[in-house]
Amino acid sequence: MRELSAAEVIHWADAEVRLERDGSTMRLVRGQNLVVEISWAGARGTDPALVTEDEIEHNLATDAGRLLQRSAINDGWRCRWVLVRDHDGSVQIDERLRVRPGPEYALWSWGSGVTAVFTVAPAHAAGPVLGFRLEQGFLEQTPSAPGVGAEFLVSPAGTVLTTGERMVTVLVGQWYDTVAEFESRLPAWMLETQLDDGVTWWGDVADYGVNVPNGVELGLFDGQVSVDGPPGRRVIEVTSPKGLSLVSLEWVPQLEQVLHQVVTKVLESGREPDVVEALCLQLAADRRAVWLDPKAHEILDRVDWEADGSLFAAAFALARGRSLGEAAVVSDALRMLARYPVGVGYGRVVMAGFLASLGVGLDVQTRCLDMLARPAVGRTAALESSLLHYRSIDFGDAELAGLANRLGGLLPGEAPLLGWSELAELIGLLELCPPEWPHANYYAQVASKARGKVLCAYVDGRITSAEPLAWLLLTPELSPTA
Repeated sequence: MRELSAAEVIHWADAEVRLERDGSTMRLVRGQNLVVEISWAGARGTDPALVTEDEIEHNLATDAGRLLQRSAINDGWRCRWVLVRDHDGSVQIDERLRVRPGPEYALWSWGSGVTAVFTVAPAHAAGPVLGFRLEQGFLEQTPSAPGVGAEFLVSPAGTVLTTGERMVTVLVGQWYDTVAEFESRLPAWMLETQLDDGVTWWGDVADYGVNVPNGVELGLFDGQVSVDGPPGRRVIEVTSPKGLSLVSLEWVPQLEQVLHQVVTKVLESGREPDVVEALCLQLAADRRAVWLDPKAHEILDRVDWEADGSLFAAAFALARGRSLGEAAVVSDALRMLARYPVGVGYGRVVMAGFLASLGVGLDVQTRCLDMLARPAVGRTAALESSLLHYRSIDFGDAELAGLANRLGGLLPGEAPLLGWSELAELIGLLELCPPEWPHANYYAQVASKARGKVLCAYVDGRITSAEPLAWLLLTPELSPTA
């Protein structure tokens, strides 16, 4: 055994696993960057029970019982927890594993029970990517408090541990060059959980127990299970010898269906729309997803977009001015944009302003070029500026790859630490990748997958705000066919 230190360290190639002396937190550090922090929420620590060159063990305690924790480098980074109920009778388990990525990394997770996986990937580069697979146990994502990271239940709801019983959770992490390499190691059915509306899902799970929710049709043909469902997300339960998998299937609706749903709700509310809702109303009318009567047009004319002063206010004014053929409105919106910080979305709205100006007879090319040349605030906004300037792939290659990482590549699941509006911002940005650039087809697929998730969330009622939809509509064209 090694001599104890304030923080125990296990070396893993060019990275280090650093454990607090009491075992309460494990951190993986690569170079100067924190990659990820993993802990058992609420566990009370003690000094290590065992310390070797490649393994550290702790005896922790939780309200549910004794927790044996082992962190080891053995064909990857292996984290093992054994929860033992050794006193006071039975207890219902509500234990959680907590995962928090470092500031330069993004977390994507599929908390699907016994088949759970997650990645911790660079937010501004392609790799290397830390991919985790659950080797034993159960993980289901659950809401967590702001700032603590993502939390996962380690047992199905209602699980009871009786005296003398134990529950084992084992995570195995490996380095991969890219998220795409991690994807290639997963079963095909895990990567085919998002479908167009009306398309049947097929899974090689006929030997397992499969339960589906109401409104979903289950079938069996030629040794494979088929599942058909309405637009939106539906969770099916697959019980194998390993345990319960919670498989989220998504049937993606058309954008017009979601747009009609959102703007109809706004019109029926009887209140004045805010600028984000007004933008959606205007673009819905442009796309003929909704018919606006004279009263609705009066409501749009009363929107005080200048007082709002936001990026969406400018986008609304440009769309409204173009629709009405009012050059003064388009010009005023561009004037407001010239004073606005160059953040994510700014470049797309400026380009929309230039295209709108062509339709109303304004000559603003020089003004728009000057606005696009302004320095961007942050790396993500700088990527948008570079894509709109059509600079070489060398300028934006790493940022585009990092953007795809933040959206989870083609993995199922979700970004547990991103809000819906943040997710939608990134989708529109990734869609700006020129089609002839390397990996453009992959990026288009990633953006399409993430867009489908947002649309499904609207159909299910998991998103009620118009803002994520407005981000999806925020293209340089603000076009009826965009």
